[in-house]
Parts: sequence; structure tokens; C-alpha cells
Amino acid sequence: MSNSLQEKRILIVGGSSGIGLAVAKQACKAGGKVIIASRNAVKKHNNLAAIVGCEIETYSFDVTSEIETETELRKIGAIDHLVITTRPEITPAPFVKTSLEQAKMAFELKFWGQYQLIQKAQGHISQDGSIAMTTGIAGEKIFKNFSTMTIINSSTEAFCRSLAVELAPIRVNVVSPGFVAPKSPEIEKYSQQFPAGKIASPKEVAEAYIYLMGSPYTTGISVVIDGGARLI
Repeated sequence: MSNSLQEKRILIVGGSSGIGLAVAKQACKAGGKVIIASRNAVKKHNNLAAIVGCEIETYSFDVTSEIETETELRKIGAIDHLVITTRPEITPAPFVKTSLEQAKMAFELKFWGQYQLIQKAQGHISQDGSIAMTTGIAGEKIFKNFSTMTIINSSTEAFCRSLAVELAPIRVNVVSPGFVAPKSPEIEKYSQQFPAGKIASPKEVAEAYIYLMGSPYTTGISVVIDGGARLI
């Protein structure tokens, strides 16, 4: 991997696990200065640094809290790229049985949380920098029992296109992962139908974020990393 992000300050919100942590590792390899933020990133600092493989900064805040977000962003200061990989905990259920309260909480974190974060962070991002949000396959393909995530992901993709115009020249994009390891044996078996023949590793998805951060003429798009799952 080339050092396409050499010395760039990259804030990864939701970066202490899963796809976000994989992005941190790949950004480090690309020469970036990695900043990980999550609700418990500071407590996990030493472990995260060991996993990422380079010196990192860590900050802890809740993206749904305006005060916490503003306070920590002031501490973080100037950045070149913002990556958001936060995800809500929501139990799949038929629409008619979905808890409205749970659906609202999912929207509060996944959509309004990143809305507020970007609103507060955009003044910290360099003019040749970028923002990358995260959606998912429920925005690309309709699955029963996933109506809430379908709405959130579709709204986020529309939000991305709007911000790509409003925040220019800062670039704004979305990564839409399919099924990402680890998954249940049932999902592993289902994924054998995909053209790629398997589910994705977090590293395979993370490479899309690295591409978007390093691509100066790419904005307002959704990069689908699903192994062809939406085609089945």
C-alpha cells in the first residue's frame, strides 16, 4: 500500500471495533496520523494502539451529545479526514412489530448522531479533505424485518449527496458494506451464493475508505462493498 495518506490527520468515529478499527489499521499503513473516537476509546487506548500498529490519539464521547461532541472536537483540533462507522443496536423485526422507541434510538445514533457530528466537525476539516459515512446493504437491497435500517441507510445516502454540494470543496462519500465477518453460520452459508462466494472481511471493506480519502476527484457517491450480494 502506498503512503497516500502520509501525515494526514484522520479522525475515525466508531473506530474502536469492527470496520472502524480496520480503517484505523489501514490508515496507519498508508502513513496517516490516526485518531480514534468512541464512547470507550480512551479506556482502550493501549490495546487499540497495539492492534493498529502505530501511535494513535484516542478520545471518548457520545455522538448524540452536543456538549461532549463539541468539547472533544475542540481538543482534537484540525483534521484532514473524518470517517464515521458508528452503528446502532437494533433487533430485526417485522415492521408492524418493530418497537418505535428502538427505531427512534437507532435513528438518533446512526443518522442524527452523524448529522450533528458533521455539523460540528466540518469547520475542523481541511478544504482538500473528506468525510466518509457508512450505510449498509439494507439500503441497497430490501430484506424483510430490516425496515428501520433501510430508512436510515437510504436517508444517509441522500444526506451524503446534499453535503457533497453544500460542503464543497470538502468531499463527502458513503461506504455501503454488505455482510461483514464475523457472522452466523447461516449467513456464512447464504454468502456462498454471492458472486464473490463469501462474506467480506473488515479489511476488505476498510480499503474502500482508504480509496475515498485518497481520491481527490471523488465526491457524492456510495461505494458498495458487498461481493455482489445485492444481485442475488
